[in-house]
Amino acid sequence: MLRYVTSALGLLMLALASPARPAEFSGELGSGAWYHVEIPDGWQPGDTLVLYQHGLDFTPPSNTPGLGPLRDVMLSEGYAVAATSYQERGWALFTAMDDNRDLLAKFEDIAGGAPGDVVPFGGSMGGLTALKLAEAEGFPPVKGVYALCPAAGGARLWDAGIDLRLAFDAVCGPDGAGAFPEGDPPMPWAMNLSDIPNGLNDLFDYADLIPVLVPLEQCTGISLPPALRNDAMQRRLDQLMAFAHVTDENFFVTNIAYATFALSDLVRAPEKLDGHNPFMTVGVDYSSDPEIAANILRIRPEPFAAEKLHEVSDFHGAVGSAKIISMHTSEDQLVVPGNEEFVADAVPGNQRTIAIVDEDSPTHCGFTDAEGLAGWEALRAWKDGAPQPDVADLQQACETLMTSDGIDGPCRFDPNAAVVPFDDIVRPRPAIAAGPPGHSRHVSPSATPRPARTRASQAMHGTAALER
Repeated sequence: MLRYVTSALGLLMLALASPARPAEFSGELGSGAWYHVEIPDGWQPGDTLVLYQHGLDFTPPSNTPGLGPLRDVMLSEGYAVAATSYQERGWALFTAMDDNRDLLAKFEDIAGGAPGDVVPFGGSMGGLTALKLAEAEGFPPVKGVYALCPAAGGARLWDAGIDLRLAFDAVCGPDGAGAFPEGDPPMPWAMNLSDIPNGLNDLFDYADLIPVLVPLEQCTGISLPPALRNDAMQRRLDQLMAFAHVTDENFFVTNIAYATFALSDLVRAPEKLDGHNPFMTVGVDYSSDPEIAANILRIRPEPFAAEKLHEVSDFHGAVGSAKIISMHTSEDQLVVPGNEEFVADAVPGNQRTIAIVDEDSPTHCGFTDAEGLAGWEALRAWKDGAPQPDVADLQQACETLMTSDGIDGPCRFDPNAAVVPFDDIVRPRPAIAAGPPGHSRHVSPSATPRPARTRASQAMHGTAALER
């Protein structure tokens, strides 16, 4: 859900780079979103446009967005490329489709006509946005989608956020070891917007986050060397990381930042959920940690708020004839590889290739240059009539890029990748009964949890290889 695809792709300066400088346009739209358009020499209305989607950015839109890590390659291949900053910070799915429609209208005005088709491309939250563009109305045909580490679980990703936020209170609160600022009732666990620090942007920046996550530091000593943490700090840190299924301390800090700042913005911002609760912990099975199960706050959602969050966030797979390549890094601990279940469940097998890159240490979208380019070139050929690539094809293409073109590797596509099911990491929720708008309700923490299952807990279908 980050703005940046944290890979080594960078700006690939290939020998095939276009000799003519593309025409470049940028500015601010009436909505407050910023746009950026580049059109290569020779592009004509009816040609293809790539719509690049950035990941979650916590900075309010204020300047020209980037065009993604494959900008140079795409322009050299004759594609126009355009991007919007979105008009919202954070979880921007509430307006992202409209923002892209505005971007398309601006592009058509600049280019003197409409593209013949569009190819959405993005990573993290941008990967989900790219997928959702393929099923949105008001766009030219989508022939292909390139989704890297997509947050395809949609609204379900925020269940992990509320679980971690409330688990912090259950573990740290009884010891008086740390407490985040309480928000206005009936959602004390969501900070008021005025309590979210100004200037907070990159939720992966450990150095910037630690000074504003003082309660986390008090509870766990997260910024201290392990030898300087007292036993209680280390115990609480180990307990919370195990609960969140996170093994890397940097990822843990980022997940806490999402569970506090980004989650609070999601439920408090007037243009999002405007002070209404979409989350449920009543009936959720937390028995893997008896202490948390006994002490976690049990809350019931406002059904209309839950419905709204799912409506704007979930991917349903109504993509027409679009071809999708979706990839994931194997140890991603922010947008876990199990998100690919949602792509596999929603899209027929002959329209999606899902690939996992086998990494030794956790990254979020940490693809090498050769891996990222191999996926793009495979999609480009497939959408234009070539046979559907499989994971072995991606590995072979990646190796060829390394040996023949000198693109940086390594190549780590794993056709036999085993992915932990999404519901084994993000605890399933019971069904939410429909009801009128109302306030969030709290119940006793001792309420007996009931295990529940969702569609995503079923066996994965054809997801041996997942793409970020």
